[in-house]
Amino acid sequence: MLSKWLTTVEENGVRVETVIEKTELVEGDVLNGSVYITPLTEDEEDKIDYISLKVLCEQANGELTVIGKHSFEVVGSIRSKDAEIMPFEIMPDERWVCGVDERLIFQTTVIFLDGTEVEEVGYISYDTE
Repeated sequence: MLSKWLTTVEENGVRVETVIEKTELVEGDVLNGSVYITPLTEDEEDKIDYISLKVLCEQANGELTVIGKHSFEVVGSIRSKDAEIMPFEIMPDERWVCGVDERLIFQTTVIFLDGTEVEEVGYISYDTE
């Protein structure tokens, strides 16, 4: 099943939207998508230090383990109208196979120059069959 997924973070005059092209992955797939940065007022995108994308495995006891990550600074990205677009790809590996009581979390964290961190999470799946 193909299912797009979107998270939105609005803070410090900036909207950051993360779009994942496919949330239900199977062996051989790549987790890919784009991050869109839209200033809500002039020159606000300069307030972002960097953006971190993580894939976490949540165990039954609530413990989180980082199993995939990607981060980037906001410089020299593709532009479309008022938004900057930053495509990303994260390659799954054997750590993405979850046990019965575990689940995969995709986390977007926006770190601003003033030290503020805002995060948004959603769930994805990975199957080897």
